[in-house]
Amino acid sequence: MNQAQQVQKKKETSVMPLATLEADSHAASGFGNIDAQRDLAIPYINILQPNSPQVNKTKAEFIQGATAGQFFNTVTQELSDHILVLPSYYHLKYVEWVPREKGGGLVQVHSAESGILGKTMKEGNKDVLPNGNYVATTAYHYVVVMTGSGPQNAVVSMTSTQLKKSRRWNSLMLSRKIQGAKGMFTPPSYAFMYKLTTVGESNDQGSWFGYNIELDKMVEDTAIYEQAKSFAKAASSGEVEAKPEEPVAPTKDNLTQPQETKDDSKIPF
Repeated sequence: MNQAQQVQKKKETSVMPLATLEADSHAASGFGNIDAQRDLAIPYINILQPNSPQVNKTKAEFIQGATAGQFFNTVTQELSDHILVLPSYYHLKYVEWVPREKGGGLVQVHSAESGILGKTMKEGNKDVLPNGNYVATTAYHYVVVMTGSGPQNAVVSMTSTQLKKSRRWNSLMLSRKIQGAKGMFTPPSYAFMYKLTTVGESNDQGSWFGYNIELDKMVEDTAIYEQAKSFAKAASSGEVEAKPEEPVAPTKDNLTQPQETKDDSKIPF
């Protein structure tokens, strides 16, 4: 094809009308019967640890440039040293797991009112049921995270040593007060943004990275506020629900401090 023919073909190429895309978004979107609860993955914002596959060159999940201590978006695969989030909804759950040495796997998600924790016994830092399964107390923070491509709904989950960070965050949110026409009031959780960074933590079992949470500023963008409000309604109604992720305990070789025991129930994750 000579240059003249290429120019002619380029001229004949039509531009897709925006009106057509808008109409088809309602009539023939192509998404079929996608169900938010069944077919969509809510991104998790995780902290990469020294034993995370994303920082291990021998793993298929390895990401060039990824380092322990960074935040990792499980859907977009984005990495960041800090994130800004708007907390939309909070949900505490007791998640029952089969121990890894017995095959692992999710058994059941118990509500905070279930009383399941009262049936457990402490073994190391784990709450173990009579059937041998363990219960992980897990705090789910549904958030709108600011990304390079715009605000995105996501989940930040905290368990084990990070539960104290979750409680502090909840206290920080509830302590926000605004002067209204009828006096001071506590605004919705999604009225303020928070900056999340990571911090090194350790005990006699090893070292890891945990959350550091700081108040950033009051939300200014109405569209982002409304997105967070809508996400809160969807989460509270059960329309969207975070799928539990089993806590990953690092191995002895991947801890940055020596470990005296092979009992990973004492590892703080």
